[in-house]
Amino acid sequence: MQVSFLGYSSGLGAASTGCGDGPLVIKKSAYISELINCGVTPVWEGMFQPDETRPESKLAIIADLCHQLGLAVLPLAQQNRFFIVLGGDHTSAIGTWTAVAQAKKPAGPIGLIWIDAHMDSHTPSTTQSGNYHGMPVATLLGYGEANFTHMFYAEPKIHPKHLCLIGVRSFEEGEAKLLRDLNVRIFYMDEVKKRGLKVILKEAVEIASRDTAGYGVSLDIDSIDPKEAPGTGSCEADGLSGKELSSALTQLANDSRLVGIEIVEFDPHYDQHQMTEKLIFQLITAITLGKTLT
Repeated sequence: MQVSFLGYSSGLGAASTGCGDGPLVIKKSAYISELINCGVTPVWEGMFQPDETRPESKLAIIADLCHQLGLAVLPLAQQNRFFIVLGGDHTSAIGTWTAVAQAKKPAGPIGLIWIDAHMDSHTPSTTQSGNYHGMPVATLLGYGEANFTHMFYAEPKIHPKHLCLIGVRSFEEGEAKLLRDLNVRIFYMDEVKKRGLKVILKEAVEIASRDTAGYGVSLDIDSIDPKEAPGTGSCEADGLSGKELSSALTQLANDSRLVGIEIVEFDPHYDQHQMTEKLIFQLITAITLGKTLT
């Protein structure tokens, strides 16, 4: 089973830029051989890195990099070739899902399941940090910087009714208000604990696939409890169980509606004993083959 891999090797949108090295570490990881032995052969379609020597603003550099990523994702989505984007910071989602929305536009809208400790729904007027990795959800909904929202075409890429967030436990009022006003379904961490991740994910798939031409999954490593996934620059305590997440994702393995997945914000500089690195490969085998590495 050949799977298209794309690396978004940039941390420019984050406060801690080390996540830009994440895709490079994954590409050279010893766990690649285990992945191949399980039956998945990675085919690298590109490794996108920013040119920080350019005189343009950080915003312009990130927008250009997202556009480059999007151009690579576009034909994969058009040809219904399942892909995995590895970040890098979560601004990758702007390029990834803008391209998928463009590719599927003739057939209908797309859905998106956002698994993250944060809402990532700030706009320039609500952000406290100014970090662009806190804005991709708002961007895909059509709010924020025109460099992002007008990419490929000047319309929202995701409709609120086709979007849901899972594992949220850290957010600010400005971004929360936007999602409330748009009636976006949010499965906060307390609900996930109460109902169980498998049940939540099944409901999320129903939301993202209802009346859509397909759906994707955008998974931030900080959604997972830092005791199991310390390799991220934005740890939030009391997160998802890595084992439970891997198990839940196996139910997506044979879903033809699933267009692709991105796994972002892996910062190898914070990892301990390759715990996070190994977990990423467990997540990949779960979602591609319906099983996990031990």
